[in-house]
Amino acid sequence: MGGSQIRKLVIRKNFEIVANAKRFSMPALYRTVWPLLEGHKQLKEPLAAAKDVLKDSYRNFGQALLRHVFLIEVVKTPKIETTKTRVRWFKQLNDDPRYCSFDECLSIAIDLTNDLNQNLINDKIELSKLNLFFSGGILPYEAPLDYIIRPLDAARIHRPGNIAWTCTDKMLRTMKLRIFLQDPDTSPAASFFTSVLEDKVMIKTYLTDRVLTGDHKTNREKRWEVHPQSVHFALRRDCMDIEYSLIEQLCRFEDFPEEYRKPLQQQGILPEEHVTFKCPITLEKMSFAKFRSELENPMHGKSAFQVGHLNPLKLDNSASVASGHTAKNISWMSADGNRIQGSLSLDDTRLMLKRIASNYKAEK
Repeated sequence: MGGSQIRKLVIRKNFEIVANAKRFSMPALYRTVWPLLEGHKQLKEPLAAAKDVLKDSYRNFGQALLRHVFLIEVVKTPKIETTKTRVRWFKQLNDDPRYCSFDECLSIAIDLTNDLNQNLINDKIELSKLNLFFSGGILPYEAPLDYIIRPLDAARIHRPGNIAWTCTDKMLRTMKLRIFLQDPDTSPAASFFTSVLEDKVMIKTYLTDRVLTGDHKTNREKRWEVHPQSVHFALRRDCMDIEYSLIEQLCRFEDFPEEYRKPLQQQGILPEEHVTFKCPITLEKMSFAKFRSELENPMHGKSAFQVGHLNPLKLDNSASVASGHTAKNISWMSADGNRIQGSLSLDDTRLMLKRIASNYKAEK
């Protein structure tokens, strides 16, 4: 066995040791594996060049590369109670489209690092986009990385050629809105909006619910790390579009402070025109004052403001414009609206309500 093969074996074993520990530690992985990758013959020069340019963001870049290329957070079976960080070649992923061998993961890392050097870090605009993600993440090790396509058959999703640096205009807009709202220098209510993002938006946008039925059971996995044929799957760029949509809807709640909205409109982050937001089921106006009061004074197990899919994911209606985990299919709802809808689609719920109203009218 040659020296390069021995080095690759050492790197792989270190990945497995850290990932198989009872509690995953990114600092431990970065400390043990990253120096080995920096010494790899195909990564040595491009990583050194990236370090010179990224400077303080270099560690964020390194941790993001380790997390999103070599690792996956999968739900533990058979109980579906918690998730565990695993290597992409973990036995649970055998015959699974999310599987990726160590050699292929290494190839992806080399491709992404070369692309970083050739197309991103020497372009001031692209570099600024990278740093927005590294400085404004609300998820651990967040980075503008996404799959190019979601395979609709049994083809593998995590493979060389199908993961790339990705920052669409919508993703950039979302990052600008997120950072603006959380920065005390720009936001009149930075701590409040941080709570909104962390306690309300992040979970419903980026993580799956606990689903114990069907072929693909989930529980708090990243949307882009569930099985790609699951109705709960979503690309990162689609999730970020949802984050923006939910915040934009919130900014249209009745009595949303004008001093909050105006700076966002002046920056072009929010549109100038707006229509007061209503629950899509009850059509009652949603109150920002009540929303804020509830967030700052929560009652366990109770919430008058919820997030739901207009067409429930389990219906999986591909013929509908609003389907799947997308910005067009997710919305704030009142608790009453959510209870009324149940497992019905939005159209069926509205038909039911019209039928009930007609019945009451006929009784008079």
